[in-house]
Amino acid sequence: MTVRGRESGVLGCVIIALFPVGFLHHAGSAAVDPLARTISDYIVVPGGYELLGISALALAAAGGLLAAGLLQRRLPGAVPLAGLLVSWSVALVLVAVFPTNAPGAPPDIAAAVHRCAGAWVFAGLPMVTWLIARHGLRGAPGLARLALTTGLLSTAFLLSHVPIVVFGSPGFPLLGLVERVLYGVVIVLLLATANACAQARVAAGSVPAVASAGGTGE
Repeated sequence: MTVRGRESGVLGCVIIALFPVGFLHHAGSAAVDPLARTISDYIVVPGGYELLGISALALAAAGGLLAAGLLQRRLPGAVPLAGLLVSWSVALVLVAVFPTNAPGAPPDIAAAVHRCAGAWVFAGLPMVTWLIARHGLRGAPGLARLALTTGLLSTAFLLSHVPIVVFGSPGFPLLGLVERVLYGVVIVLLLATANACAQARVAAGSVPAVASAGGTGE
């Protein structure tokens, strides 16, 4: 598969991921307050576990396609960067398999795994994209700034969960809204990263990746 083909694949995976989430917002409008509750809380909606799983697995596939594109492009540090992307995809698989606890129910082991994996979903992609922009795709300041902004937002959001997880305090007002905005920003970052990698491949011309790497001393 070409790098352009993988970029299209990433876009397709994102579209697949958004449909179940959009449906749950409609079907669960009476059960889940989108301003106060997180997307994971749609687990209480009939079919919520399966639909949330489809969404997470689609994004995991997008991460895998992007990792494969990095390896094909042979960007500097492609192997460790692809490994980090794979770990991001694995975190999404864990999010899909291990649901959070229902609102009001005490958290169990599955909820703990869900939270830890979810933290890496929000924090991992900005870090990987920033590394790609700084070391793999030199001359992509816009992508680096987007990754840094997303990373700062993710860090602030995750730190706000410390009182909830450690002390069992209720979430801050508009927790659900903030998470949905951050979810959207992460989606944009994923698409921007895929596009930047594809553009880098086009800019390199039609020279095979192995020959290009050899000519640049990579």
